[in-house]
Amino acid sequence: MNENIVYLHGQPKPVGHFLRVGTSGHRQLETLLGSGRMMVDRVVVEASAATRQQDLLTALAEIGGELILDTNVAELSSIGRFGGAAKAAPWANPESVLTPDDLRPNANRDVIGQIARFAVKQGFHAVQAPAHVLESSTDQLFALDCEAAASLRRALDAEGGKHIGIDYPLMIKNASLRDPAQRRSFIASLKNVPFENLWFRVSGFGADATPAGLRRYIAAMMDFHRLETPIVADGVGGLVGVAIAAFGAAGGICHGVAEKERFDASDWAKPPQSGGGGREKRVLMSGLDRLLSVKQVDALMAAQGARSLLACHDRSCCPNGLSDTLKNPKAHYLRQRARQIGELSSVPEARRSQHFLEKELAAAERIARSAAKLEVSDEGLSAVLQRSSERLEKMHAVLESLNGTIAGQPRAPIPPRRQGRRASVASHGR
Repeated sequence: MNENIVYLHGQPKPVGHFLRVGTSGHRQLETLLGSGRMMVDRVVVEASAATRQQDLLTALAEIGGELILDTNVAELSSIGRFGGAAKAAPWANPESVLTPDDLRPNANRDVIGQIARFAVKQGFHAVQAPAHVLESSTDQLFALDCEAAASLRRALDAEGGKHIGIDYPLMIKNASLRDPAQRRSFIASLKNVPFENLWFRVSGFGADATPAGLRRYIAAMMDFHRLETPIVADGVGGLVGVAIAAFGAAGGICHGVAEKERFDASDWAKPPQSGGGGREKRVLMSGLDRLLSVKQVDALMAAQGARSLLACHDRSCCPNGLSDTLKNPKAHYLRQRARQIGELSSVPEARRSQHFLEKELAAAERIARSAAKLEVSDEGLSAVLQRSSERLEKMHAVLESLNGTIAGQPRAPIPPRRQGRRASVASHGR
């Protein structure tokens, strides 16, 4: 049907939608990709998992997917993370965290050189510059990270990777983002760093943000538009992520598959705690803007009227309704997240915030309000439903007010899709 649409001012640029593959579950993504249900082909790949995920990456490359390497340097430099999954990265120090000296030019470990050679060999066409989670804009590691990005550019060029782009991952605390002085300092330093897209991972922020927190995030991000660089909000999902894109705070968003919708590095500087287990399967309930456990979904759907209200009615997603959702929650998640971004992308940029308020958010608000009235046997779940309704109602009021104050403000540029990894190096010459 889209071929019959006529755009008076040119077709709108689609919101950049990126997926973090993670360190597990890639086999299921291969299956979804093969059946045309993966939906998102711009992916961020962890260095620690890239080698064993080659089948998926090759398949993505063959359809023109965009492959971005996360070097895992932030994790490898943190006492609470270097001994976990990140230790499988080729440049990990098996005995200790990476030190600032490891990232300097001509370092004995040659981490920068290793990253460049790996990116070229594995066919990535973008690399997130090696960087740390920063305490503030005055953190001495920030200057090191800026220099590391420049060193990586030189190393890539020397290794035959002039065609490979560099994205800069700014990993900061929520308090730093909300501080005008720190924002100015970050912006001033980033002006001289060679990168194509600016990625934000804000510790303490994500899909569960409060309405007030979301408003502050959007307002703060707009300061970075001075860099005139595409911006990607990383570690966000749900209506929070869609709102960030709709209001033009970022030109793209990134999340995992029913995970990584929030970034929290608060414990990275602490020794890891023993114990813990695997992640519980989560199921997306779009009308509630929540991921629920299977147990919660079962309890919810036992309530009269819940299935007709909350089950997936998208026949292109779940032809058999709830049973399909529970059978393959990842496929359901990806299609619904892709639907949200796809519908927003079809709207001219100047109208996206209003579209989000009147269509996406208003629809979820109505469903959540009705869900809060369901007679659910689980008191804890009943409280979740009530909080969801109240949160979405407040989000609508807060963003409606914000929409009136930022009308006409510049929007973050959309991150352009970069050419697939099977393209010849010569075609990328600059």
